[in-house]
Amino acid sequence: MDIYTLYRNEHEYDDLNADSAVRHLSEAVRINTTSYMDTAKIDYPAFDELHRKLQEWYPAIMKQGEYREIDYSILIRIQGSDPSLKPALFMAHQDVVPVVQGTEKDWLHGPFSGDVADGYIWGRGTLDIKNMLIAELESMEYLLAHGRKLRRTVYLAFGQDEETVGTGAIQIARYLKEQQVELEYVLDEGGRVGSGDAFGADTAVGSIGMYEKGYADLKLSAESRGGHSSNPFNGTSLGALAKAIAAIVDHPLENVLPECAKETLRILTPYMHEGPFKEAVRDTEANEQEIIRLFLAHPDLNSQIHTTIAPTMISGGSQAGNVMPQHMEAVINFRLAPQDTDAGLLEHCRKLAGDDIKAEFIVANEASRQSRFDTEGFRSLQQVLSHYFGDIVFVPSVNTTATDARSYEEICDCCMRFGPFLEQEDIRAAGVHGTNERISVRAYLQGIRVLISMMELTCL
Repeated sequence: MDIYTLYRNEHEYDDLNADSAVRHLSEAVRINTTSYMDTAKIDYPAFDELHRKLQEWYPAIMKQGEYREIDYSILIRIQGSDPSLKPALFMAHQDVVPVVQGTEKDWLHGPFSGDVADGYIWGRGTLDIKNMLIAELESMEYLLAHGRKLRRTVYLAFGQDEETVGTGAIQIARYLKEQQVELEYVLDEGGRVGSGDAFGADTAVGSIGMYEKGYADLKLSAESRGGHSSNPFNGTSLGALAKAIAAIVDHPLENVLPECAKETLRILTPYMHEGPFKEAVRDTEANEQEIIRLFLAHPDLNSQIHTTIAPTMISGGSQAGNVMPQHMEAVINFRLAPQDTDAGLLEHCRKLAGDDIKAEFIVANEASRQSRFDTEGFRSLQQVLSHYFGDIVFVPSVNTTATDARSYEEICDCCMRFGPFLEQEDIRAAGVHGTNERISVRAYLQGIRVLISMMELTCL
């Protein structure tokens, strides 16, 4: 699918200073705000430099808004005239992931060059997600500089460490809660666009993330006496570990069709031209188990309805074929569906693994709360996206990666995850956290148009 053929209304906001918007993203990329789990490695003066640049580039926002730094995160409040309207929050994060050592030579343009070449802006953060940070500021600056007046208060929130632990967003959300702020909607990164073939639909499908699955790494440990393999009395630690892993993989947790999936089916029904879904959605409630079976059978849909189970690591095996191992460990990764708790998952796995296997979480986070999609924020985002991207039907869905948006769930029941920078799939797949990260100038500017329009529709 050539994503650019789906662009619409690129002539709008023709007085947008595109050169300035591109230059600002280019310069922001040059500032190396890489985050690390080991905070001693972080170049905090680089964040200070980025903050100075943002204050310099966006005078209308700085004049009319209230700028606040919480640690190294940024929160900007622009007051609206109607206090009866709940505020909107547009968010992104300042940090980027490290460049893998040894891959620097593979970049056509340096990872922190910010080069503008061949129709692209190059460097770490152009897709994830300094593009969204700068675009949100460009959009608000455009409106304020043109004398537009906000009715709804708008917050711009930019965390410092989304790629590691997300404390920045947590602190901002805590501050807003203390101020008794309740938000109408949150817009963050995320989402995806793909074919509707899985549903037998003759349209592309844009998935707006309305919640995130949880994440857990479960460590299994087994002990045995070891020794010569000619006498494996009572088995080996590897054998016990293999049985435990197989038992857990072979006994998945409950399958549940989430409300987002039901709404997706409702929206896509008019576009279904063939296949089993077309028949099943005639009565979704009566055919729910059949629909679940269809989800389970498709690689693109399977993960939406249950907690996934993926054994990923094993260690401690012996160094010779005739020597039995003693202490062995394995790790199973789970992505938790909303219906499952970490406590329930741990109990489930311990029962299956048996008394001789030690099972404990290395890390465990439950799924985020499922946001409402019967809201002004969601309907408005659907409307704006459909205006700028034709032949795509936008639906609520699960977000496949973690974002800072979940930090705001206590003060907002509509946390949406969709970055409006629709780029070619091969560029996205290779560039996000990878080598030669880049975004086309065309995709970047179209995303700015989406954001300006969303702010106009919902905040003016």
